[in-house]
Amino acid sequence: MRKITAHVQQLQKMYSLDNGRLQGEAGWEKFPRFWFILFLSYRCTRKCRYCYSLNQAGIGRQRLEMDEDTFAVLLDWIPEVWRQNNVKVNIVNFLGGEPLLRTDRIKKVMDAVYRYTDGMQGLVNTNADLVDTVNWDDLGSIQWMTTNIADTSLEELARRMNIIQERSNVINQTIAATLDQVNLERVVDITRFGMENGYRLRFYKNLYAEPGREYHRKLLKKYHQVVDLLENYAVRGFDVHTTFLFDILIPSWNLPSSPYPCGKRLAVVFPDGTIGPCIRNHTFKTGTILDPDPLRRLQSVMFHYDVTRNDLPDDCRQCACKTTCQGGCPNDKLLLTGTSAGRSMACELHREIIPRLQHLDSLQRRS
Repeated sequence: MRKITAHVQQLQKMYSLDNGRLQGEAGWEKFPRFWFILFLSYRCTRKCRYCYSLNQAGIGRQRLEMDEDTFAVLLDWIPEVWRQNNVKVNIVNFLGGEPLLRTDRIKKVMDAVYRYTDGMQGLVNTNADLVDTVNWDDLGSIQWMTTNIADTSLEELARRMNIIQERSNVINQTIAATLDQVNLERVVDITRFGMENGYRLRFYKNLYAEPGREYHRKLLKKYHQVVDLLENYAVRGFDVHTTFLFDILIPSWNLPSSPYPCGKRLAVVFPDGTIGPCIRNHTFKTGTILDPDPLRRLQSVMFHYDVTRNDLPDDCRQCACKTTCQGGCPNDKLLLTGTSAGRSMACELHREIIPRLQHLDSLQRRS
């Protein structure tokens, strides 16, 4: 049995507190409404061609790793932003680069969170290349871990995720796969492996794939195959999770407000201490962690992921998929068209696959 850390106990208390801070609607009380996204370093053990950091961060042209002075400021900045945002459930998400290259910094961040706030969920995104050698004591306050499969074999992935299960306090593991040529071909096998071993799944489009409709045609075909398989698992009583399954979509969201914090309740911090409103866009900055009034610095209408935006076509607001699609990722549109206005870059895909995800949710509830 894994030990229950003091931090986990703090989280349990935080969930039960009625402290007047903003929380999710009924059924979503534990869903984080404010996200701290920390890119403390761009150093990595790999160079994946679809990586947002590698493609946009200008590796070699700016700071690869946060220096000690900036990191010391960050440890004070996170609790200060937490005090101002008045959100009950917050999450600290470590990305990179490869976060496991500096587990000492993960520990220092979570220690500061534990000491100066009511608690936050801790999530590490990793390629798991370093699981054999890291200091697991540094990761004692991490509850969630997402492993990017990259081009790792399923056999090796199984070994690595077993190590994480045995040596950490992680309560849930997720497999993430960007669907490049390798992973698009084996996405059904990845799905089967995840379901049979009790892992959650995340699949993402490759925005850097060759332009044209051919990639989306293949992607949609594979998405349908994945949903076919998941429907079978749901009927058999498996626990199928659809939240963030495809392209960060939340198919079960049927409330009028958008669940996406982009440009509103998202604090993305880069290695040089600059901050921005988008996890995927590493070139658009709105300030630094040294600036006063941090919440105002993080606001950016351009990145609001919300179907109520006034620069969406009318049929978006009338679409049956609107509460899930929310008009599509603003940054995807900005990257591919130069503007965050207009319909989703995956509109046709969403119109076809979101109803299937919603049906999958209904099967899950019935089973």
